[in-house]
Amino acid sequence: MTNKARILFVDDNQAARDLFVQSINTESFEPSVASSVVEAERAIAGQMPDVVITDLRMPEIDGLEGMKRFHRIAPDVPIIVITAFGTVETAVESMKLGAFDYLRKPFKPSEIELVIMRALKHRHLLQENTRLRSEVTRQFSEGSIIASSKSMRAAMDLARRAASSEFPVLISGESGTGKDVLARHIHYSGKRSSKSFVAINCSAIPENLLESELFGHEKGAFSGAEKTQQGFFVKADKGTLFLDEIGDMSINLQPKLLRVLQDGSFYPVGGRTLVRTDARLICATNQNINKLLESGQFRQDLFYRINTIKIALPPLRERQEDIVLLAEHFLARLRESGHTVAERFSSEAIAMLKSYRWPGNVRELEHAVERITLSCDCSTVSVVHLPTEISGLNSSEHVRIAPGITTEAPVHSYREAREDFERSYFHQVLAAANDNMNQAANLAGLHRSSLYEKLIRLKIRVGAK
Repeated sequence: MTNKARILFVDDNQAARDLFVQSINTESFEPSVASSVVEAERAIAGQMPDVVITDLRMPEIDGLEGMKRFHRIAPDVPIIVITAFGTVETAVESMKLGAFDYLRKPFKPSEIELVIMRALKHRHLLQENTRLRSEVTRQFSEGSIIASSKSMRAAMDLARRAASSEFPVLISGESGTGKDVLARHIHYSGKRSSKSFVAINCSAIPENLLESELFGHEKGAFSGAEKTQQGFFVKADKGTLFLDEIGDMSINLQPKLLRVLQDGSFYPVGGRTLVRTDARLICATNQNINKLLESGQFRQDLFYRINTIKIALPPLRERQEDIVLLAEHFLARLRESGHTVAERFSSEAIAMLKSYRWPGNVRELEHAVERITLSCDCSTVSVVHLPTEISGLNSSEHVRIAPGITTEAPVHSYREAREDFERSYFHQVLAAANDNMNQAANLAGLHRSSLYEKLIRLKIRVGAK
């Protein structure tokens, strides 16, 4: 397999083709040639090149028509146009048709190689951008959001409607319920998905800086404004601007946001020129907006504008059907990335996950699963692997000291501490199972053979008291 970049050179002149092959650096490039557009089409169909270089002046089918054909069969391959009869008009026309660059004959080998390298870098960036967009779209697709409970299915139904519209959206819910994930899902499921998704947390930025971050500023607008800066509304143009924790936005800044929603225009800080934006707005809050309205901390006219589509995300404690599905989803993701060998939760662990109140909601559950994988090196997560706040066990119950081991025993290394923990745990399991190996394996969530191996390694004899 070669790592050389494949370069297809298209020219009806035999001498030009020979010169290209002779002068190109074959250590970095794998050159091939075609004498016509038709021959080049066959070559592209046989093996996709990384860059196409084509002459403009050719009989029958010229280079401009060839560019159109090449783009149809190889849309992401950059095309470099060359000609001995270059004019401004032909250069402009070729660039309009999507040429990466335009060169006039004669050219030096170093000159063409430099353009080829730039074209390859450009193609790599385009491919990486496409890959990242595909990954983000997959990550925030509907299938990536767990919605088995009735309340969450209702929220997802509203999200689908929001994705197909252009109206402002207000997402409410406790911290950790996934408001930012849903906002991204709405964006990447809609017709603005190919444009920017820009997020800003209104509670994380001081009031005196938030206006500048949102609307930008002119040079010298305030102390420290050494150059003109675009705001997030401009950066999100044609895309989506997500204002998280909008309930924390200053009452003094709210009229400026209202104007943007009314006519899509604003003045940057210190600016005198009106700027227009076509950013779709999604807002989120973990506060009771009605109380903010009653206290005068939030403008009613702004609320009516952002509340066109309202989606309330339920807390995790009200999504009993989703808790286990989410935990299994997070566990599978960690397993796929090589961070754990755990494959499932024991029935006892599942019961405890479902009985816990989850004050931190989905975010807390995700972090809990990450913590679980640090203490679990077997295929099944059992109660003993759960964080103490979830299992309800205190530290002495979690790591019950086995016969002959005292709490004063020094721990000299992590390995020794882990062995002490495992030895204590398996003494406890064997005692609970009355030394029945099948029952002990079930309690520990291990295969019988795996349990035997661990007992041998830890020098634990079944039946020893």
